[in-house]
Amino acid sequence: MKTYASFMFSTYDIPGGPASILDPSGCKKDVAKVDSGGLVYLNLEEHDERIAKVTALLQAAGKDPSPAWYTEEYTEEEIQSAPLLWVWPWSNASMWLSEVTYDLSRACPTCTVGMQQSSPLIVAGKEMLSANKHRVSSVGTDILLLRDTDVETLIAAKVTGANFWPISAKYESGKITELRWQQALIENVLPPMAPSTQLVEEGKCPTCSRGRKSEETTTRTRRVTYRREDLKNICDFNLSWEAFGRFWDYGKVTNGSMDERRPLPWIFITPKVMNIIRAKTKKEQNYQGFGFVPIWIEDEKTGQVTLG
Repeated sequence: MKTYASFMFSTYDIPGGPASILDPSGCKKDVAKVDSGGLVYLNLEEHDERIAKVTALLQAAGKDPSPAWYTEEYTEEEIQSAPLLWVWPWSNASMWLSEVTYDLSRACPTCTVGMQQSSPLIVAGKEMLSANKHRVSSVGTDILLLRDTDVETLIAAKVTGANFWPISAKYESGKITELRWQQALIENVLPPMAPSTQLVEEGKCPTCSRGRKSEETTTRTRRVTYRREDLKNICDFNLSWEAFGRFWDYGKVTNGSMDERRPLPWIFITPKVMNIIRAKTKKEQNYQGFGFVPIWIEDEKTGQVTLG
Protein backbone atom coordinates (compact mmCIF):
# COMPACT_ATOMS: atom_id res chain seq x y z
CA MET A 1 0.00 0.00 0.00
CA LYS A 2 1.14 3.52 -0.79
CA THR A 3 -0.20 6.73 0.73
CA TYR A 4 -0.31 9.90 -1.37
CA ALA A 5 -0.51 13.50 -0.16
CA SER A 6 -2.57 15.72 -2.45
CA PHE A 7 -2.12 19.51 -2.53
CA MET A 8 -4.48 21.98 -4.14
CA PHE A 9 -3.56 25.66 -4.24
CA SER A 10 -4.11 28.75 -6.37
CA THR A 11 -1.17 30.64 -7.86
CA TYR A 12 -2.87 33.57 -9.62
CA ASP A 13 -1.63 35.90 -6.86
CA ILE A 14 1.88 34.43 -6.57
CA PRO A 15 4.63 36.18 -8.58
CA GLY A 16 5.86 33.73 -11.19
CA GLY A 17 2.66 31.65 -11.05
CA PRO A 18 2.75 27.83 -10.84
CA ALA A 19 6.40 27.67 -11.89
CA SER A 20 7.43 29.52 -8.72
CA ILE A 21 6.32 26.49 -6.68
CA LEU A 22 6.75 23.59 -9.07
CA ASP A 23 10.17 24.33 -10.56
CA PRO A 24 12.15 24.85 -7.30
CA SER A 25 10.50 21.79 -5.73
CA GLY A 26 11.23 19.57 -8.72
CA CYS A 27 7.58 18.73 -9.38
CA LYS A 28 7.00 17.86 -13.04
CA LYS A 29 3.93 17.05 -15.12
CA ASP A 30 3.86 13.46 -13.86
CA VAL A 31 2.73 14.66 -10.40
CA ALA A 32 1.26 18.11 -11.10
CA LYS A 33 -1.67 19.45 -13.09
CA VAL A 34 -2.39 23.14 -13.65
CA ASP A 35 -5.70 24.49 -14.90
CA SER A 36 -6.19 27.64 -16.95
CA GLY A 37 -6.84 29.75 -13.86
CA GLY A 38 -3.56 28.83 -12.18
CA LEU A 39 -5.05 26.28 -9.79
CA VAL A 40 -2.50 23.55 -9.09
CA TYR A 41 -3.24 19.92 -8.22
CA LEU A 42 -0.21 18.10 -6.87
CA ASN A 43 -0.04 14.43 -5.89
CA LEU A 44 3.05 13.06 -4.13
CA GLU A 45 3.86 9.93 -2.14
CA GLU A 46 3.64 10.68 1.57
CA HIS A 47 7.37 10.34 2.18
CA ASP A 48 8.52 12.08 -1.00
CA GLU A 49 11.29 14.56 -0.15
CA ARG A 50 9.64 17.12 -2.43
CA ILE A 51 6.78 17.57 0.06
CA ALA A 52 9.05 19.50 2.45
CA LYS A 53 10.11 21.81 -0.41
CA VAL A 54 6.51 22.38 -1.54
CA THR A 55 5.41 23.08 2.04
CA ALA A 56 8.18 25.65 2.57
CA LEU A 57 7.48 27.39 -0.75
CA LEU A 58 3.73 27.58 -0.07
CA GLN A 59 4.32 28.93 3.41
CA ALA A 60 6.68 31.60 2.08
CA ALA A 61 4.02 32.58 -0.48
CA GLY A 62 1.40 32.96 2.27
CA LYS A 63 -0.53 29.84 1.27
CA ASP A 64 -1.83 26.99 3.39
CA PRO A 65 1.05 24.45 3.29
CA SER A 66 -1.03 21.45 4.40
CA PRO A 67 -2.11 18.70 2.01
CA ALA A 68 -5.79 18.99 1.11
CA TRP A 69 -6.30 15.25 1.49
CA TYR A 70 -4.54 11.89 1.55
CA THR A 71 -5.37 8.83 -0.51
CA GLU A 72 -4.28 5.22 -0.21
CA GLU A 73 -3.42 3.01 -3.17
CA TYR A 74 -3.56 -0.73 -2.54
CA THR A 75 -1.68 -3.43 -4.39
CA GLU A 76 -3.58 -6.06 -6.35
CA GLU A 77 -2.44 -8.68 -3.82
CA GLU A 78 -3.85 -6.63 -0.92
CA ILE A 79 -7.18 -6.22 -2.71
CA GLN A 80 -7.48 -9.89 -3.64
CA SER A 81 -6.58 -11.13 -0.15
CA ALA A 82 -9.02 -8.85 1.71
CA PRO A 83 -11.90 -10.65 3.46
CA LEU A 84 -14.21 -7.85 2.31
CA LEU A 85 -14.02 -4.81 0.05
CA TRP A 86 -15.84 -1.58 0.78
CA VAL A 87 -17.38 -0.42 -2.49
CA TRP A 88 -17.79 3.31 -2.97
CA PRO A 89 -19.85 4.69 -5.88
CA TRP A 90 -18.60 7.28 -8.32
CA SER A 91 -21.02 10.21 -8.45
CA ASN A 92 -20.99 10.39 -12.27
CA ALA A 93 -22.08 6.74 -12.47
CA SER A 94 -25.09 7.11 -10.19
CA MET A 95 -28.77 6.93 -11.06
CA TRP A 96 -31.53 8.89 -9.33
CA LEU A 97 -34.37 7.12 -7.59
CA SER A 98 -37.79 7.76 -9.10
CA GLU A 99 -40.17 5.30 -7.45
CA VAL A 100 -39.94 2.46 -4.92
CA THR A 101 -41.96 1.27 -1.94
CA TYR A 102 -40.84 -0.07 1.41
CA ASP A 103 -42.36 -2.20 4.14
CA LEU A 104 -41.81 -0.27 7.38
CA SER A 105 -43.42 -2.81 9.72
CA ARG A 106 -40.06 -3.99 11.13
CA ALA A 107 -38.18 -0.71 10.74
CA CYS A 108 -36.98 1.55 13.52
CA PRO A 109 -39.85 4.00 14.15
CA THR A 110 -37.42 6.90 14.47
CA CYS A 111 -34.90 6.53 11.62
CA THR A 112 -36.49 3.66 9.57
CA VAL A 113 -33.35 1.51 9.60
CA GLY A 114 -34.46 -2.05 8.90
CA MET A 115 -37.12 -1.19 6.34
CA GLN A 116 -37.61 -3.77 3.60
CA GLN A 117 -37.90 -2.88 -0.09
CA SER A 118 -41.23 -4.19 -1.37
CA SER A 119 -41.29 -3.17 -5.03
CA PRO A 120 -38.83 -3.17 -7.94
CA LEU A 121 -36.77 -0.05 -8.35
CA ILE A 122 -37.68 2.65 -10.87
CA VAL A 123 -34.95 5.18 -11.64
CA ALA A 124 -35.08 8.51 -13.43
CA GLY A 125 -34.59 8.01 -17.18
CA LYS A 126 -32.75 11.31 -17.67
CA GLU A 127 -29.76 9.95 -15.71
CA MET A 128 -29.36 6.87 -17.89
CA LEU A 129 -27.12 8.45 -20.53
CA SER A 130 -24.28 8.91 -18.03
CA ALA A 131 -24.90 5.73 -16.06
CA ASN A 132 -24.98 3.52 -19.16
CA LYS A 133 -21.34 4.32 -19.86
CA HIS A 134 -20.30 2.57 -16.66
CA ARG A 135 -19.86 -1.05 -15.72
CA VAL A 136 -21.53 -0.67 -12.32
CA SER A 137 -24.02 1.94 -11.12
CA SER A 138 -25.74 2.86 -7.88
CA VAL A 139 -28.41 4.85 -6.10
CA GLY A 140 -26.84 6.47 -3.07
CA THR A 141 -24.33 4.36 -1.16
CA ASP A 142 -26.67 1.45 -0.45
CA ILE A 143 -28.23 0.36 -3.76
CA LEU A 144 -25.94 -1.51 -6.13
CA LEU A 145 -26.99 -1.78 -9.79
CA LEU A 146 -25.38 -4.34 -12.08
CA ARG A 147 -25.56 -5.16 -15.75
CA ASP A 148 -27.73 -8.19 -16.47
CA THR A 149 -24.81 -10.03 -18.09
CA ASP A 150 -22.83 -9.74 -14.85
CA VAL A 151 -25.86 -10.88 -12.86
CA GLU A 152 -26.01 -14.07 -14.94
CA THR A 153 -22.36 -14.74 -14.09
CA LEU A 154 -22.92 -14.00 -10.39
CA ILE A 155 -25.85 -16.40 -10.21
CA ALA A 156 -23.83 -19.10 -11.97
CA ALA A 157 -21.06 -18.53 -9.40
CA LYS A 158 -23.61 -19.11 -6.60
CA VAL A 159 -22.87 -15.88 -4.75
CA THR A 160 -24.52 -15.35 -1.37
CA GLY A 161 -26.16 -12.47 0.49
CA ALA A 162 -28.29 -10.95 -2.26
CA ASN A 163 -31.18 -11.51 -4.63
CA PHE A 164 -31.41 -9.76 -8.00
CA TRP A 165 -34.42 -7.71 -9.06
CA PRO A 166 -35.08 -6.10 -12.45
CA ILE A 167 -35.18 -2.31 -12.57
CA SER A 168 -36.93 0.14 -14.88
CA ALA A 169 -36.50 3.76 -15.92
CA LYS A 170 -39.24 6.38 -15.92
CA TYR A 171 -38.88 9.17 -18.45
CA GLU A 172 -40.32 12.69 -18.41
CA SER A 173 -43.04 11.58 -20.82
CA GLY A 174 -44.23 9.10 -18.19
CA LYS A 175 -43.04 6.09 -20.17
CA ILE A 176 -41.55 3.27 -18.08
CA THR A 177 -39.04 0.91 -19.71
CA GLU A 178 -37.32 -2.13 -18.19
CA LEU A 179 -33.54 -1.81 -18.31
CA ARG A 180 -30.70 -4.22 -18.93
CA TRP A 181 -29.62 -3.55 -15.36
CA GLN A 182 -30.59 -5.35 -12.15
CA GLN A 183 -30.52 -4.39 -8.50
CA ALA A 184 -28.53 -6.46 -6.04
CA LEU A 185 -31.05 -6.59 -3.22
CA ILE A 186 -28.61 -7.18 -0.37
CA GLU A 187 -29.94 -9.06 2.64
CA ASN A 188 -26.95 -9.85 4.85
CA VAL A 189 -26.11 -7.26 7.52
CA LEU A 190 -22.67 -7.23 9.13
CA PRO A 191 -22.01 -6.75 12.87
CA PRO A 192 -21.11 -3.21 14.03
CA MET A 193 -17.76 -1.87 12.87
CA ALA A 194 -14.78 -1.85 15.24
CA PRO A 195 -14.14 1.35 17.25
CA SER A 196 -11.03 2.18 15.21
CA THR A 197 -13.27 3.10 12.25
CA GLN A 198 -13.78 6.31 14.22
CA LEU A 199 -17.43 7.04 13.57
CA VAL A 200 -19.15 9.97 15.26
CA GLU A 201 -21.71 8.73 17.79
CA GLU A 202 -23.18 12.15 18.52
CA GLY A 203 -26.47 12.52 16.71
CA LYS A 204 -27.04 8.78 16.26
CA CYS A 205 -30.60 7.49 16.34
CA PRO A 206 -31.75 7.52 19.99
CA THR A 207 -34.01 4.53 19.41
CA CYS A 208 -31.88 1.91 17.62
CA SER A 209 -28.37 3.48 17.64
CA ARG A 210 -27.90 2.29 14.04
CA GLY A 211 -29.16 5.26 12.07
CA ARG A 212 -27.90 8.81 11.62
CA LYS A 213 -24.28 7.82 11.99
CA SER A 214 -21.65 10.15 10.58
CA GLU A 215 -17.96 9.99 9.79
CA GLU A 216 -15.27 11.78 11.73
CA THR A 217 -13.95 14.65 9.63
CA THR A 218 -10.50 13.83 8.32
CA THR A 219 -8.27 14.47 5.33
CA ARG A 220 -7.25 10.81 5.47
CA THR A 221 -8.87 7.98 3.54
CA ARG A 222 -11.47 6.29 5.71
CA ARG A 223 -10.24 2.96 7.05
CA VAL A 224 -13.20 0.71 7.76
CA THR A 225 -12.25 -1.82 10.42
CA TYR A 226 -13.83 -4.98 11.79
CA ARG A 227 -12.80 -7.52 14.38
CA ARG A 228 -11.85 -10.80 12.76
CA GLU A 229 -14.36 -12.72 14.88
CA ASP A 230 -17.16 -10.55 13.44
CA LEU A 231 -16.38 -11.77 9.93
CA LYS A 232 -17.17 -15.44 10.54
CA ASN A 233 -20.59 -15.30 8.88
CA ILE A 234 -20.01 -12.90 6.01
CA CYS A 235 -21.64 -13.39 2.62
CA ASP A 236 -20.48 -12.31 -0.82
CA PHE A 237 -22.80 -9.28 -0.58
CA ASN A 238 -23.19 -7.40 2.74
CA LEU A 239 -24.55 -4.18 4.17
CA SER A 240 -23.12 -2.33 7.15
CA TRP A 241 -25.06 -2.47 10.43
CA GLU A 242 -24.64 1.30 10.55
CA ALA A 243 -26.65 3.69 8.39
CA PHE A 244 -25.27 7.11 7.56
CA GLY A 245 -26.51 10.59 6.76
CA ARG A 246 -28.90 13.11 8.19
CA PHE A 247 -32.46 12.21 7.32
CA TRP A 248 -35.64 14.13 6.66
CA ASP A 249 -38.90 13.78 8.59
CA TYR A 250 -40.10 10.23 8.04
CA GLY A 251 -43.46 11.09 9.57
CA LYS A 252 -44.51 12.30 6.13
CA VAL A 253 -44.16 8.89 4.51
CA THR A 254 -47.39 7.84 2.83
CA ASN A 255 -48.31 4.15 2.41
CA GLY A 256 -44.72 3.08 2.90
CA SER A 257 -43.60 4.90 -0.27
CA MET A 258 -40.36 6.84 0.06
CA ASP A 259 -38.02 8.85 -2.13
CA GLU A 260 -34.30 9.44 -1.60
CA ARG A 261 -34.87 10.08 2.11
CA ARG A 262 -33.78 6.76 3.50
CA PRO A 263 -31.06 5.28 5.73
CA LEU A 264 -27.81 4.77 3.85
CA PRO A 265 -25.72 1.75 4.88
CA TRP A 266 -22.47 0.97 3.11
CA ILE A 267 -21.95 -2.00 0.78
CA PHE A 268 -19.24 -4.65 1.25
CA ILE A 269 -18.45 -7.44 -1.20
CA THR A 270 -15.93 -10.27 -1.41
CA PRO A 271 -13.12 -10.31 -4.00
CA LYS A 272 -15.12 -13.10 -5.67
CA VAL A 273 -17.85 -10.59 -6.58
CA MET A 274 -15.36 -7.87 -7.47
CA ASN A 275 -13.61 -10.08 -9.98
CA ILE A 276 -16.92 -10.60 -11.79
CA ILE A 277 -18.15 -6.99 -11.87
CA ARG A 278 -14.73 -5.37 -12.23
CA ALA A 279 -13.60 -3.75 -15.48
CA LYS A 280 -11.76 -6.17 -17.76
CA THR A 281 -9.91 -3.66 -19.99
CA LYS A 282 -8.04 -0.39 -19.46
CA LYS A 283 -10.79 1.47 -21.29
CA GLU A 284 -13.44 -0.05 -19.03
CA GLN A 285 -11.44 1.00 -15.96
CA ASN A 286 -12.26 4.63 -16.75
CA TYR A 287 -15.93 3.72 -16.42
CA GLN A 288 -15.85 1.24 -13.53
CA GLY A 289 -18.44 3.20 -11.53
CA PHE A 290 -17.12 2.04 -8.13
CA GLY A 291 -13.93 1.99 -6.13
CA PHE A 292 -12.91 -1.13 -4.19
CA VAL A 293 -11.23 -0.54 -0.82
CA PRO A 294 -9.98 -3.37 1.45
CA ILE A 295 -11.29 -3.39 5.00
CA TRP A 296 -8.88 -3.39 7.94
CA ILE A 297 -8.82 -5.79 10.88
CA GLU A 298 -8.66 -4.58 14.49
CA ASP A 299 -6.96 -6.83 17.00
CA GLU A 300 -9.39 -7.18 19.91
CA LYS A 301 -6.62 -7.37 22.54
CA THR A 302 -4.17 -4.71 21.34
CA GLY A 303 -6.41 -2.48 19.26
CA GLN A 304 -3.79 -2.61 16.50
CA VAL A 305 -5.19 -2.24 12.99
CA THR A 306 -3.77 -4.17 10.02
CA LEU A 307 -4.88 -5.14 6.55
CA GLY A 308 -6.81 -8.43 6.49
